Amino acid sequence: MEFTFLTANKIVFKSGAINELATHVKSLGTNFMLVVDPFFYTSPTMESIKKQFDDAGLRYTAFGDVKGEPTVELADEITGIALKSGCDAVISIGGGSCIDAGKSTAALITNGTPAVDYMEVVGKGKKVTIPPVPFIAVPTTAGTGSEVTKNAVLGSHIMNFKRSMRSDMMIANLTLVDPQLTIGCPKRVTANSGIDAATHLIEAFTTWRETPISYGLCISGIELIGKYLRRAYDDGTDLESREGMSAAALIAGMAFANSGLGAAHGVGMAVGIAYDVPHGEACGIMLPHVMKLNSPHVLPKMAKIGEMLTGKRFASEQEAADAAVDFMFELCAHMGIKPDFKHLSIPKEEIPALAKASFGTSMSSNPVQLTQEEWEEYFTTIM
Repeated sequence: MEFTFLTANKIVFKSGAINELATHVKSLGTNFMLVVDPFFYTSPTMESIKKQFDDAGLRYTAFGDVKGEPTVELADEITGIALKSGCDAVISIGGGSCIDAGKSTAALITNGTPAVDYMEVVGKGKKVTIPPVPFIAVPTTAGTGSEVTKNAVLGSHIMNFKRSMRSDMMIANLTLVDPQLTIGCPKRVTANSGIDAATHLIEAFTTWRETPISYGLCISGIELIGKYLRRAYDDGTDLESREGMSAAALIAGMAFANSGLGAAHGVGMAVGIAYDVPHGEACGIMLPHVMKLNSPHVLPKMAKIGEMLTGKRFASEQEAADAAVDFMFELCAHMGIKPDFKHLSIPKEEIPALAKASFGTSMSSNPVQLTQEEWEEYFTTIM
C-alpha cells in the first residue's frame, strides 16, 4: 500500500468565522487581493470585511467582477491588478469560480502570466516552480471542494477549452469555512453545488484509487449528504443543514483531491462544456446512471452507500445498492435536476465527439472502464 495525502495547511470551520477573517489572515500578508463576485462585492458582509481590515491596519485591493466560470483571461487580468497594487497574498470569497480565480492568481503573481501556458493538455507545459503568495479560500457555497484542492479549473471562450492549472504548491494556506455564508444561496445553487459534493463523495468512495483516508472521509461525508442535502434545499435558512452541507463539501474536496473521481465527472464535464450546462447539474444528472452502471463491480461499496444515504439496514447487498441508486434519482427529482440529458436534444452525430471528450483523469478512475464505442452506445440511452 502506498499513497500520499494533501490538503489545506489549516482549516477553520465555524459559523460566524467570517467576522474573524482579519485575525486569521494577518500573519499571512499585509496587502491582500480580495477576489469576489459582483453580488458579494456590494454586500454588507463585504463592507464588514473592509472594516475589519481597516481596523487591523491591513491593506487590500478588491476585484469584484468574477462572473460565471473563470477563464485564463480573467486570471491574467486579476494578476495584473494584484501586481500593480503590490499584493502579497490573495483571498477568494465565493463559490468555486472565485476560489479557482484567486488560486490561480496567487500562483501567477510569483510565476508569471499568461495562465494558458500552465493549462494541462492545451498549454505549453509550463509548471509552477516558485511558491505562490499565500492563498486563503473562503467558500460561500457547499459543493466544489475547491477550497482544499491543488488545482484551478480555468476555461477560455476565445480558445474554447476548460482545463486545470495544477500544482501541490497551489493548495490553500488557510481554508475558512463559515456555513452562515451559504444561507443566502438560491435553491438552484444549493441543488447544483450540493449534488456536486455528493458526486465527489460517491465517486471518491467507489474509485479504484481510493485510500484508507479517503474511504473514511467519504463515509462521513455521504452520511451528511443523506441527512442534510434535501433539508438545505427545502429550507435555506436551516443553519444545521447548512453546516452539514458545508462540512460534506469540505470533506468531499479532501477526499477526491487525493483519490480521484469517476465517469459522472468525466461525462458531466464534457456535456457541461459542449452544451453550457452548469457543472454540478451535469454531474448530478449523470451520477445515478453511473452508480447503476458501476454497482455490479463495486457491490459492497454501493451497498454501504445505500445504508449511509438512507440511514437504514437492508436484507442484502443488492437491495442496499439498489436503494442507493433510487435515493439519488429521487433526490435529484426533488431538487429539479433532470433524470437524463434528453432535454438537450443532442444530435446523434455529436455523440462520438462527446464520448471522446469524456475521457480524461476522472474517467480513468472509474471502477468500470468502457471503450469509446461502448460509451457511445450507452449515451444513446440517456441522451
